[in-house]
Amino acid sequence: MFPSRPDPNAIEITLLGGASAIGASCSLVRVAGKAFVLDCGVRYSGPSQLPDLAALNGVLVDAILLTHAHMDHSGGLPVLAEAFPAAPVFATPPTIDLIRILLNDSLRLMHSPERESEVPLYGAAQLERLWQSLVPIAYHQPVRVGEVTLRWLPSSHILGSAMILMETPAGTVLFTGDYCLSAQRTVPALSSPDFQADLVISEATYGERLHEDRQAAEERLLSKIASVIDQGGRVLIPAFAVGRAQEVLLILKSALRSGRLPPVPVFVDGMVRAVCNVYTGHASYVSRSLAHQIRRDPHPFFTDLIQPVDSPEERGRVLSTSPCVIVTSSGMLVGGPSVMYCKHLASRSCDAVLLTGYQDEESPGRALLELAHTEGPKQLRLGDSTVSVACQFGTYGLSAHADRMEMAGWISATSPQTVILVHGDESAKKSLARALACREVLCGRDGMVVQRSYKPRPRRRCPVHVPASNELDLQRARELLGPPGGVPLRMGEVAAAWFGRTVDRATAEAFARTLEAAGLVRRDDVRRDRLWVLGAQESDLLADEAVLEQRLKRENPKGRLLELCMRMNWPSPVTDTCVQGAYYRAQMTLDCGGRLLTSGPCRASSKKTAEQMAAEAILAQLQQQEADRNALPVTAEMAAQLLARNPKGRLLEWCSQQKMPAPQFHYAVSTQGHCVRVCLAWGEHQEHYSSWYVASKLKIAEHAAAEELQNWIESGGLEAMRKLSPPNEVPHATRLAGRNAAMLLNELKQVGLIHTVEYEMIDQVGPSHQPTFVVVGRVTMPDGQRLNTQPVNASSKKTAQRAAAENLVQLLVEQGVLPG
Repeated sequence: MFPSRPDPNAIEITLLGGASAIGASCSLVRVAGKAFVLDCGVRYSGPSQLPDLAALNGVLVDAILLTHAHMDHSGGLPVLAEAFPAAPVFATPPTIDLIRILLNDSLRLMHSPERESEVPLYGAAQLERLWQSLVPIAYHQPVRVGEVTLRWLPSSHILGSAMILMETPAGTVLFTGDYCLSAQRTVPALSSPDFQADLVISEATYGERLHEDRQAAEERLLSKIASVIDQGGRVLIPAFAVGRAQEVLLILKSALRSGRLPPVPVFVDGMVRAVCNVYTGHASYVSRSLAHQIRRDPHPFFTDLIQPVDSPEERGRVLSTSPCVIVTSSGMLVGGPSVMYCKHLASRSCDAVLLTGYQDEESPGRALLELAHTEGPKQLRLGDSTVSVACQFGTYGLSAHADRMEMAGWISATSPQTVILVHGDESAKKSLARALACREVLCGRDGMVVQRSYKPRPRRRCPVHVPASNELDLQRARELLGPPGGVPLRMGEVAAAWFGRTVDRATAEAFARTLEAAGLVRRDDVRRDRLWVLGAQESDLLADEAVLEQRLKRENPKGRLLELCMRMNWPSPVTDTCVQGAYYRAQMTLDCGGRLLTSGPCRASSKKTAEQMAAEAILAQLQQQEADRNALPVTAEMAAQLLARNPKGRLLEWCSQQKMPAPQFHYAVSTQGHCVRVCLAWGEHQEHYSSWYVASKLKIAEHAAAEELQNWIESGGLEAMRKLSPPNEVPHATRLAGRNAAMLLNELKQVGLIHTVEYEMIDQVGPSHQPTFVVVGRVTMPDGQRLNTQPVNASSKKTAQRAAAENLVQLLVEQGVLPG
């Protein structure tokens, strides 16, 4: 088929499959003494059909290059990898994850009883060999094979799909694979090419048509679904498991959220379930909007209404649910659960089967659409059955391929000298060929061999050195870009600011790719010359801040602080926020009852995080004051009992009867509620304080403090204090047997035997749901001497402080301050 010794100074292309019609795509490229196989697919409909791999006999393949995961491009890889075990198989990371799902499922189907009349293309051993040959390649990452440099460029077709650019001594070759220019919900739009290609091998799937406006197609689809649901019917949407199904799910999710569709269950079946999980692991390859959803929810395609069908046994329940929507593979009704569902829905006029993708001419999906042009009873062959068709059906243009005008414009932008059109019907290839103005356009056919060589021509060269991502001054770049904002930056302006002068588009494109690769920006899904600066949740450079941002989002210190201000009748905190280079700087000031607290400057890559950090700093100061007071919490059960007993009223009545000054209530700040203690004074310079109590209501906290004082009086505490010995003599009230250590220390402080008592939490260890608190107790003597306990561990701060108090009492006994 081709010369045994190809011209070493020429590029030789052999079209092995997928050139004469769609399916079984495969090409051989030989150049500069190297041989590459690009894609190896199978037909979507009918018996599995491989490309003509016999043409590879005697060829030493150096590498296998894969554009994307769809089976018409990847389904024959196990056979190819077995034939050339030494050849690495290069593909993007998402494509590798996807083909593991698709090929394993294909293996299961090939060995199922329904296919026993067919000879399986491969077995488990071939699959295992393929897995060992796979090599992940990121977008724009150069791969050198001899004198040939390979690059995978985004093609905006599905997750991880790529064009392959080959720079060779004989010229530059671009193999487009499948591509789409417009933005989809799952992947961004395709950028304009910033390179020239001598030879372009392009798909021509829709070379003879122009697409319906995407938004209009989505609206038609939703209108039809709403109409069927209103009639109580069921809607089946057969969809390709990779790409189209996820687009449909995001359309439905948005419509259900906005109310465009009534709340109706959506069931997700077949391979679609497993494929959806792959997207969450490759957020850098999806659209900006989907990446945002992935950060908020690890299952962005599912909601309370949109749920996966976890087992075949559940399908009976799905079919008995009406109305409902079912999204499942395969998209052409050639296999998978969509065939079973279609058999049940086809005969009911209130149900509908809505197709959203390409239908092969031999597929049941195409046969269903052609029934629209027939008269009389309608019959459809599904698998081994024939069913009567009375359901509603239609097709909706959610294509992930470029149309004729889009392909013609994009191909022309690469300034090719030769274009070979493949992956399309003959009429589609001829229609697209007539729309191209380049020197040579060939309509490919299976078995065609094309040999060309090209003289070097002036290239679009960058007038300045564009740094690679590993050469970039990250700090300078972050300072230049600033923190994330509400509007994107213009690519050309960013490049001009970096290089100090206006640069051409190719340079700006190259610099934008560097910033993307460095994790600093993400290009807009639609306007590809706009750059969104990434924040902590989006950039790998800010992993620590991403963790901090997630924690602050959960704990919401700013919201808690505002709630505290409302409860305490304080003015809201004043926040001063400004931009400092790559960060937002926030400083918060709070007037808490005449005392000013300030957070100090807090910096973060997002304004919200900086403000949350400032609020957290204010709360930490308030909590430290609260910890110093060692406030006792009042439980809900205690609160009910206190209201019934009215200890505050009883205390006030007692003071009146005893002709003593009314007790004085002291109030303090607490992040947990109202914090109160009460003081009783008698004689000259004599007084006694209750402990601090904290409760959600002020009256409850006052009652708790009053009850402690009332109990102290009734237990003889006041009488004992009135008979108190001189300060250097230990009073009877301080005898240790049965005493509360914390209260005892408070009394010692009141009579002057100790100057201060405090407890410090020095650590918190263990899991967050079951922490262990480490506390140290400390007293200061009148002469300035300080006594510290050893650290005490307990499951609660209160318990740890109580144990520390007991250790402090023991220290005072050892020091001779208290009797043993």
